[in-house]
Parts: sequence; C-alpha cells; structure tokens
Amino acid sequence: MNDNSAQNNKRIIQAWSDAARSDDIETFFDEFIDTDCEWVMMATGETFRGINEIRQMALRSRDARKHTEEAHIEFTNFFSSEDQSQICIEYDHGAIVTEEGARLFGVPAAAGRRVDVKICHVCHVKNGKLDRVHEYFDTAGLIGGTAERRLYS
Repeated sequence: MNDNSAQNNKRIIQAWSDAARSDDIETFFDEFIDTDCEWVMMATGETFRGINEIRQMALRSRDARKHTEEAHIEFTNFFSSEDQSQICIEYDHGAIVTEEGARLFGVPAAAGRRVDVKICHVCHVKNGKLDRVHEYFDTAGLIGGTAERRLYS
C-alpha cells in the first residue's frame, strides 16, 4: 500500500491527536507507525529504532504525566510537503508530572509539577505510515518558562 496522500496524512494527524488526548496509543501505533520507524529526540540526542523501542518510549512518557482540563495537548498547526511524503506537526503540550524523578523529554521533573512544552515533529511518510520522526521541543518549558516569555517579558 503506497498511501502517501493528503487524506491519509489527515488521518495520521487525527489519529495522533486522538491518541494523545486519550492516552490510547496502541491503535495509533498499530495503524500508523512503520515497524522499522526511527524516532529521534533532537534536543536530547536519543534515538529509538523500531516500533518496540518507540512504543516503550511513548508508554514511559504517558505513564509519567497526566492531562487535566487546564494542562493538555493542543494541536496548533500541521502541514505536508507537496508530494505528501513529509508531515510537520506542531502542538502545545501541557501536563502534570505524576512520577517523582520522571524523565519528561529527557529532563528529570518533580511529581506534581506542571510542564508546558511547545513541540514540533517533522515526519517522513512511507506507504501510509510514519517511518522517520524528528522531535523538537522547547526545553525552556521544562525548566520554568518558555523562551518566548523570557525574551519578551
């Protein structure tokens, strides 16, 4: 199946949004992550290869935080390349840390602390699934504020 289409990319974004908001990642992984996918967290240098490593990373992240009405994921933008082989997804991720010493985005965080992080994923789509993801995030949001607030306050 070679479904690199705008319609399929919209399905990927909607499924990603649904999974992020419900914390039910299994359906998203089964349908939209290639078994040989590579996921790189650019800020930390961590690379996760294959669906099992990526699933473990996602489960650790999910279990280390919770969402509330005030602290949740808000998708802000997405777009695709003309040939539909690339997707860029931007969102604001607000969450409450639930595990003491949990590593959110590679940074230790205290339980009960709220984090607000701007995230951008640049993804490659092959045969209708994500086969490469580069994740960028605002590390300032993990240490007490955003770069924007510090620069322009």
